[in-house]
Amino acid sequence: MVDLRVARRYASALFKVALQSNTIQRTGEDLTRLRELLRQSEAFRAFLYDPRIARDRKKERIRQLLHESVMPETLRALELIIEKRREKLFEAICDEYQKLQEAHQGIVRATITSAVPLTESEQAALVQKLEQSIGKQIIPTYEVNPNLLGGVKVRMGDYEIDGSIRGALENLRERIRLEIERRTIAR
Repeated sequence: MVDLRVARRYASALFKVALQSNTIQRTGEDLTRLRELLRQSEAFRAFLYDPRIARDRKKERIRQLLHESVMPETLRALELIIEKRREKLFEAICDEYQKLQEAHQGIVRATITSAVPLTESEQAALVQKLEQSIGKQIIPTYEVNPNLLGGVKVRMGDYEIDGSIRGALENLRERIRLEIERRTIAR
């Protein structure tokens, strides 16, 4: 299990350095390329994750491989991750950095779930309405869940908007239950 608190601390520290040096975008691009390299190269992944390889040897090899293709700040962050034996957190650190970068740029990721697939015009109208209401750019992901019966659910981080028929019925049921309890107690 990845310790997200630790990954967030590393990502936050790297983000602060990138913010100070005005390299937020470039650092994000470096991390994206490194994450892709990890996913595509079994040899690189095995090397980076192997705890038997001495830290100094690993850092030296990483410097040789990456010094021309990534910024010095990104390379120093990767060396620190190796020094502290946090290599297994690297992908989570990349994810957390991306979240910080998107928040800084006013971007929010939203998962939009509907009972049936939405048409392109429905998707565009919904995203436009959401962007107007929160004042940020939305990057949507669409899912279909027939159990909703109708309508949509929108999840943005920890925030959820339930505009589904199932959600409305559950709210109605809860209000009726509370009203029955209130009237029973009042007697």
